[in-house]
Amino acid sequence: MAILCAGLLMLAAGPRAWAQEATGPSPGTPASASRAGHAAFGFGFGPMLSTESGSIMGLEFTGDYFLTNELSVGPLLQVGFDNDFSQVGLSAQIKYTFDLSANPKVHPHLEGGLGFIHASDGRTQTDFLMPLGGGIDVEVAKHLFLNSTLLLNVTGLHDDLYVSWFFGFRVEI
Repeated sequence: MAILCAGLLMLAAGPRAWAQEATGPSPGTPASASRAGHAAFGFGFGPMLSTESGSIMGLEFTGDYFLTNELSVGPLLQVGFDNDFSQVGLSAQIKYTFDLSANPKVHPHLEGGLGFIHASDGRTQTDFLMPLGGGIDVEVAKHLFLNSTLLLNVTGLHDDLYVSWFFGFRVEI
């Protein structure tokens, strides 16, 4: 009976209430904690494995704009380098962030995107880049998160894929 009453109330409230519900926080998350309409920026560093030059050190720069509490879009810039090799990958990402009601400070996520990669080791190559992966964000202070992200990067370069594993931080504004 309660479900029927709730359904009738939703119909009576109309589409505006449905749109607000879709952008609100997950069950168990306070309404004030919704990320919808907010942005986040991050930085990370870590190994990039199986690149054109083998294993190299990498940097990651991210931006996210939250369309809903869970869904965000934004750029991902990956930069890798060693003594005689460098590569730069830029992609547009879509990310789904899970809210765990058992631990609201831990946020796992899945992401995927499409962009391009430019590699140089005396000769230059540019091709498509498709980063796929996920990670975890742990809130250490209000709007400040430590994170780790593991990406499988599919490319059109000679070595068809490489792995990036970044550790860093993210700030929500």
